[in-house]
Amino acid sequence: MLDEYNEFRTYIKFLFGSDVRLKVLLALINGPMELSELRSIIKSSSSTILHAIYQLEEKNLVSRINRSYELSSTGRIVSLKILGVIRTLSVISRFSEFFLDHDIHSIPDSLLGNIDSIHGASLLKARLEDLTAPYDRIREKVLNSERVWILSGVCYPFYEDIIKMGIPAEIILSEDIADSVESDASDSVKIRAISRDLNFSLIITDDSMALGLFMSDGLYDHGRFIFSEDEDAIDWAWRLFKHFTGTGDE
Repeated sequence: MLDEYNEFRTYIKFLFGSDVRLKVLLALINGPMELSELRSIIKSSSSTILHAIYQLEEKNLVSRINRSYELSSTGRIVSLKILGVIRTLSVISRFSEFFLDHDIHSIPDSLLGNIDSIHGASLLKARLEDLTAPYDRIREKVLNSERVWILSGVCYPFYEDIIKMGIPAEIILSEDIADSVESDASDSVKIRAISRDLNFSLIITDDSMALGLFMSDGLYDHGRFIFSEDEDAIDWAWRLFKHFTGTGDE
C-alpha cells in the first residue's frame, strides 16, 4: 500500500495541492462549461482558472472543445473519486460520534470504502423527552411498506407485527436470536437464521434503509439509527445485505 502511495504521491499532491484545480475538476463533473461559467462557480479570475486548466490539460484530465472545457475519460474517473473522498469526509464529520463509539467490524472494508454512498443519510437519535422516537420512526416506515428485508443480530417487536400483518418480508437473523421470532408465518414472510456474526441491524424497505449498530462495549444501541431514503444509500444497504446472504430478492 505504501509502495503504491510512494509511486503516485507526486500525482496526489498535484490533485489536492490546488484549490482551483480541484474546483475545476468538480465543476466539470456536471458537463462541459465555458470559462465564464467556471468563473461564476469557482469565484476566481479568468487567468487563475486558465492556468489551472492548462495544468490539468497537461495531465490529460481536461480537454478543450471549441469554447468549452470538459473532463477527459480519465479526468471523469479521477473527479468522481475526489467527490467520493469529499462525501466520505462529510459522512465522517456528521456521524463521527456514532462511528467512534460503535462496532463497525462486521461491515466489510469494501463497503466502508464506499461509505460516501450514505452522504444523504440522517441520524435518527433518541431524545430525553422521547426515547423511542427512532424505533417508532423505523417501525412506522416498515409497517407501511410494500416489502421489507431485514438482516439483523437484534430482535425487534415489530418483526411480529410484520408476520401478523402478512407484509411480504425476508427476515434473516443471527442464530442466537432466530428462535425468539414466531416461526408460524405466512408464505409471504420468510424467516431464516444465518451462522455469521451480525453486529448490526439492517432494515431495507422499497424506498428506505436503516442501520443500527452495536456499541463498542458489546451492547446494542437502540437509540440511534442511520436512516435514508436516498437511492445511493439504499443501494449501499443492498450490497451489505448481499455480502452476508449471497443473494437478495430485489
